Amino acid sequence: MPRTKPVMGAGRRWVVSGLLLAAIGIAFSSLAPAFEGSDWWLRGMVVSAAILLAASATRSLTRVRVLASVIALVVAIVVMTFFFVPSTAIFGVIPTGESFAAFRELDVAGNNDIATQTVPAEATEGIRFLLCLGVAAVTIAVDALVQLFRVPALAGIPLLILLLVPGLIRAEFADPAPFAFVAAIWLAVLIVSSGRSVTRATVVTGAVALVAALIVPAFLPGIEAPESSSAAGGSGATASLNPIITLGADLRNGAPVDALEYRTSDDSPQYLRLTALSNFTGESWAPTGLPRDGTDIEEMGPVPGLGEGITATPLTTTVEVEGVSSRWLPVPYAASGITGLDGEWNWESEGLTVRSADSNARDQQFEVSSVRAEPSVEQLVASDATPVTGMEQYLELPDELPAIVGETAAEVVLGAGSSYERAIALQAFFRAGSFTYSEDAPVDQDFDGSGAEVLAPFLEVRSGYCVHFSSAMAAMARTLGIPSRVIVGFTPGLPFPSGQNGQFTSYQVTTENLHAWPELYFGGIGWVRFEPTPTRGVPPQFAPLDADDPSTPDVDESVPPPTETDPQPVPTPTTTAEAPENLGPDAADENTPADTRQSGIPLGLVVSALAVLVVLSPALLRALVRARRLRAVARGSALDAWKELRDTLDDLGHRVGEELTPQQLVAELAPVLDAEGAAALSRVRDAVETHAFRPAPAEPAPADLRRVLRSMYRSAGVGRSLLAVLAPRSLVRPFLPDVAV
Repeated sequence: MPRTKPVMGAGRRWVVSGLLLAAIGIAFSSLAPAFEGSDWWLRGMVVSAAILLAASATRSLTRVRVLASVIALVVAIVVMTFFFVPSTAIFGVIPTGESFAAFRELDVAGNNDIATQTVPAEATEGIRFLLCLGVAAVTIAVDALVQLFRVPALAGIPLLILLLVPGLIRAEFADPAPFAFVAAIWLAVLIVSSGRSVTRATVVTGAVALVAALIVPAFLPGIEAPESSSAAGGSGATASLNPIITLGADLRNGAPVDALEYRTSDDSPQYLRLTALSNFTGESWAPTGLPRDGTDIEEMGPVPGLGEGITATPLTTTVEVEGVSSRWLPVPYAASGITGLDGEWNWESEGLTVRSADSNARDQQFEVSSVRAEPSVEQLVASDATPVTGMEQYLELPDELPAIVGETAAEVVLGAGSSYERAIALQAFFRAGSFTYSEDAPVDQDFDGSGAEVLAPFLEVRSGYCVHFSSAMAAMARTLGIPSRVIVGFTPGLPFPSGQNGQFTSYQVTTENLHAWPELYFGGIGWVRFEPTPTRGVPPQFAPLDADDPSTPDVDESVPPPTETDPQPVPTPTTTAEAPENLGPDAADENTPADTRQSGIPLGLVVSALAVLVVLSPALLRALVRARRLRAVARGSALDAWKELRDTLDDLGHRVGEELTPQQLVAELAPVLDAEGAAALSRVRDAVETHAFRPAPAEPAPADLRRVLRSMYRSAGVGRSLLAVLAPRSLVRPFLPDVAV
């Protein structure tokens, strides 16, 4: 009996849907190492289950197979609307134009978060949306391949895409267990959907798939994400909460984009801090603690360590964030209260940094009340007389710290008496001229990063960027017994006249101002900023002594230190809509010129390219088979012409069997071919028959075969022809058993 597409009963359809849900759940769970929590997985599985349930129920009620796939798509949109944008929908489930606009915003936010976070990434609402969208697409695809197009063998392609993603993020995430389980379920889908008989080829194929599932993941290439770092003390901080990890890539991003604009109550420039990193693990600097939920940002705590007698000037700063997104809020030190923010924000008492778990600084405009401490040089020199207690965590050094760090520090501060004098000596050591600022040298010479192991080559090469200078000075200060930490934020930016008639000064800060610098702690004064990076930032200014202190030859205390910024033109701020993306600690805008994006290939682009390649691979393979056969026909092979005709029939949905004769093939095709195609088919049939029965057979003409193929595709229509090209059934026919209609 001729071979036909398998026809499943209602019971088997439900079983297959259950198997597909299990396969999708296991494949989707393979992403667990890349994302925090499990809510993203649960949401995705609800979406997948709803789609499969709706499709199976529809098939039980109607014989119009395509209607089930349409209903599945509608249910996917309804469930996604209910989960992510119910406030924009009718009754919370029926999407409107506003709903699709909100979907677009979630798509942009999710891609930004994925592009800028490191693993394990925080599953933000945008990321959850993208994950659910992806699992919905995979579910609809596998259901259609098995139930609508009846090519269950091709259902493994969308599942394979899901399974490959973890290995693309990091090679060690490629776990063979999910591959093996999904391969086993895929084999079960083949058996159940194919009907009552199972061929030896099907069993062999399944066994090969299982073996490959255990072996292939070990050889998958990985796209290494930046190193991660967990905070100590059980804070739960990860690299996704640590802007210093990606600061080097941010600085090398290309053309700068406007990040924010601010002005202060006294028109003075300000460093704006994002986060304080005090836990030096050896792998990187990381936050020791994170802002706690419930802390009121309108009334923040006292300035750590600030004693009586230190001049403290109240200051008000208005900040408007523009072209970057960040869960850390850029604020001056030391903030005492913040108003005007949307969303939930929290602060931590040691660093006075501000962060949100689910809000974003982008497009926020807020006002910060702060205190600017202004100690004198005399007070800094005398600070050693004030006992410093409880600062052990700011003196800890990793065991793998290279010896050159401490040795160099001891040489640099030789002869310096107070902690202040030693700090000034360290700062002068880096800025005196023997070190150069370079964003490329660390990459070229393989010591990029902020870990302990990069400090030795940095001190030898004497070239790097702010991460290296701040990390080196902070580590050297700790070897000298001075508490230290590293701050990530923005340098002051460029001033420009603003307001009516330019009556006050605003400052424009771009992503080029992203920076890291050390803060050192002095008894009775608190944390004091220093600037070791040459040609970047402004060294701190302290209230001068009445006369120069001869004990500190590297600095003239009788006058404020000079500002080390080169004259620069007044910037013309760009609008947010023109701002490039991926140029900040966490993310940025979607309207990005291609030449301003991060160096390297974005993960999303790699996955998309892989998905397109996998989806098109059956079509490419089928095209190669056809080209090989046409070459063989040109050499006189009638058998290859016969095989190509039979496989094309199969691809276009016609009945095909191994016992089909040339006469039967002509009878099958003649009614649907045009006159030219029918005549060409007769000549091809004659060549096939004479090849079998005559000593001197006629040779088939490749042109005739092409005419027949073109006529077959024209008669099949656009939809059937497109399906035949993208999902050629002939490729998997040897693995499918015969099933009666």
